[in-house]
Amino acid sequence: MTLPYGPDDDSAAYHYINAALRGREPEAWQMLASDAHVEQTDRVMRAMLDRIAVARKHRMAARATARARALSGEITQEEYRRDAAEDATRASKTAHFETLLREQYRSIGQAARRLRGDDVRDELADLVLALGSAIDEHRTAVLAAGYEPTAADQALWERLSTLDAPDGGGRASVEDLVQRRAEAQDEFARVLAAIVLDTAGDATSVPRADLLPAWKKAVAPMLAAEQKTEFAAKGKGSLATEKLRKTLGHLERRGLVKRSDAADGQRLDLLDRRGLAELAGDQPIG
Repeated sequence: MTLPYGPDDDSAAYHYINAALRGREPEAWQMLASDAHVEQTDRVMRAMLDRIAVARKHRMAARATARARALSGEITQEEYRRDAAEDATRASKTAHFETLLREQYRSIGQAARRLRGDDVRDELADLVLALGSAIDEHRTAVLAAGYEPTAADQALWERLSTLDAPDGGGRASVEDLVQRRAEAQDEFARVLAAIVLDTAGDATSVPRADLLPAWKKAVAPMLAAEQKTEFAAKGKGSLATEKLRKTLGHLERRGLVKRSDAADGQRLDLLDRRGLAELAGDQPIG
């Protein structure tokens, strides 16, 4: 079996993939996921997901406009309800198609990443940033304590400032990447600290599962659609849940909380309520 289009004909690929999603023939998806075609399939499917996201934003804006027109009397309530019902039908069909698309994209995205070596590259980038963060923390600790840096310290810190690493489509200094990661981590930590305090109330511990609804709602605007799509393609679950796991680790390292196992699942023990409050500041919940 061969695909009826060339490697550069994304328009034809779009129509073929659209039909394949509805037909769900295994042979077609085997070809679409083959080394010869998977990068094009990945590119086209990501474009399809982007198109759905843009259409959803336009639809929400159109509904808001229609609601305002109905309230001002420009259109009747009956017209508004009829349009809203038609829009809901279209949205339901789109949601069903998007579910099919995301189900197939998980395997396509994984295959494309393996072919490009993205997983290995990501692991190496994470390792470089972890080492960079450790050097930065060491520098901060030495200077904060008022110690005189040794020649080895100076050489290590200078090396950090001269290294660079991949950053999106270009490159950036490891020092800048470490700083940006720390700032993002602190922002997530502020959000989580507020949620922990709000959820726990006067209790000294809180079930981890109880944090998840408020966490997902709070971090949704902080996660770009392409980030969530790329993470889903790795087959590792929800990006929001992964961010929660890493942010919990960040709070633990700061001595603010401690994870513990219980009969009802993992719990989060509050070790430093004042520290959590200082970190949260005036951070709003949800």
